[in-house]
Amino acid sequence: MKGWSMHVFFAVVFAVLMSVATFAQGVAKSQHVRIDPSFVPVSSVNLKTAEIAAYMPEAQRLFVVGEDDVLEIVKIDDQGKLEKESQFTLEGEATSVTVYDNLVAVSLLAKPAHAEGFVEILKFEGSALSKVATYKVGHHPDMITFTPDGKRLLVACEGEPSEDGKINPKGSVAILELGSDVAKSGTGFTPKISILEFDDASVEPEYISVSEDSKYAWVSLQENNAMARVDIAAAKIDTIFDLGYVDHSKPGFGLDAVKDGRINIKNENMRGLRQPDGIKAFSVGQRNFVITANEGESLEKPAAWKSYAKKEPCEGVKDCKITYGSRSISIFDGMSGELIWDSGDALEQAAAKFTPEYFNWNSKKGKKKIDTRSDDKGCEPENVTYGYTHGRRLVFVGLERAGAIAVFDATDFKSPKLIQYIMDPSHRGPEGILFIPSEKSPVKHTALLVVGFEYSKTLVVYKVDP
Repeated sequence: MKGWSMHVFFAVVFAVLMSVATFAQGVAKSQHVRIDPSFVPVSSVNLKTAEIAAYMPEAQRLFVVGEDDVLEIVKIDDQGKLEKESQFTLEGEATSVTVYDNLVAVSLLAKPAHAEGFVEILKFEGSALSKVATYKVGHHPDMITFTPDGKRLLVACEGEPSEDGKINPKGSVAILELGSDVAKSGTGFTPKISILEFDDASVEPEYISVSEDSKYAWVSLQENNAMARVDIAAAKIDTIFDLGYVDHSKPGFGLDAVKDGRINIKNENMRGLRQPDGIKAFSVGQRNFVITANEGESLEKPAAWKSYAKKEPCEGVKDCKITYGSRSISIFDGMSGELIWDSGDALEQAAAKFTPEYFNWNSKKGKKKIDTRSDDKGCEPENVTYGYTHGRRLVFVGLERAGAIAVFDATDFKSPKLIQYIMDPSHRGPEGILFIPSEKSPVKHTALLVVGFEYSKTLVVYKVDP
């Protein structure tokens, strides 16, 4: 297929020893891993935006946004082929999009961006979008999602300061209560809007994920290295968890921290704050868990993480250095905040072994030069999602600067195993990552993964099932 030649496409089938279990700040244990060859690309399309996508199963359409005032509509056929159908002009710059039934909701920035932003709700009928309403929410809305039951919209309002730094609004979570029949009517409703502000102006909500029963939401507070839990029905922030750090001096948690043009992953006297961007909640029985993509954040105010820290990472350790981002993904108990597992250096080890000529490169610039990001957050795990297929729980991770997708089998969520690492340098900067289960997929009996690549402005569909 055009655009997927072997010399530029890395689909890896291998057996290796990888780090798969972690305890507290702990030690990773190596186990044998079989890499699954079923994860393959199906189609791609060039777009104007190509960052965040939402899927409407009944219409077999993807709705795509990203740092522009347009919403692009992409058809996906029964073979998984993508085709841009049209675009819709929005009332402001879009930051995120979500879908429920035949409704599409988009979070929009105001002008200036630090002011109170908006949510624009649209209705899709036939092959056309029509506007339903626009509602004001908190300052600098950055991410939006419907609850699984469709009764509410939740918005992470980052509250970023003005460009000159003179205005620093509070970050917040907005809850729009739509009611149970809104998706059927799409018109004639006035939602109750609650704005849950954080007391500390340094708190900047980044991403939201909701429990499968629509009762709780978790919000990543990236700059603060923390995660808030929201009681949705009560419309309150009921707790904030410190997400701790990775101890890079321990086995299985090494990194290449030196920009010298070489690959050299080793233990260092460093503590990596997790500082996740994208997060995803899942449940096992009655227990809720949250997966975090630990991107890291270079801070203008480096003390922001101390707001909720339980422990100083380098306390009592001579010559210790704190770094931003842990180059890993983690799983936390959503109710207690307990760390269940961390991937350690598995992602960086996979990149070194299977795409060494692109190891820790900067896919944003698109220049094939290794090791340029080793001293600054490495591969940058940007976003994460999961899906069930053939009795397995799979976790998918977009690695922003590496331009790669990693897949873990997390059927045993206490000991996930890396089963795939895939990278094509023509698709750069994975931002949004969306799983479509087989029962909702346009391709019969086949689960799909849709990834929006921010830098290359390409939307790519991968086949997950064999």
